[in-house]
Amino acid sequence: MINHEFFISNFMNKKKEKLIQFARVDPDYTSGRPRLIFDGETSVSGKAYPYLSSYTPQPNDRVMLVKGVIVGKIV
Repeated sequence: MINHEFFISNFMNKKKEKLIQFARVDPDYTSGRPRLIFDGETSVSGKAYPYLSSYTPQPNDRVMLVKGVIVGKIV
């Protein structure tokens, strides 16, 4: 079985930047690009993140980002 650390480590580029990240949408989110609380952090990001048109952000959604773009909700 592949664990999440193995999965992430195999999708890192040569500069060791994470290409895949996991986060939760700000609980106070109402509209526009959402701010996120990344796994392992407790505060909301200063940056608002773009998302694919097939996903509609909702407060507290657990999401996956690929290269800084929210690709969808994790259920």
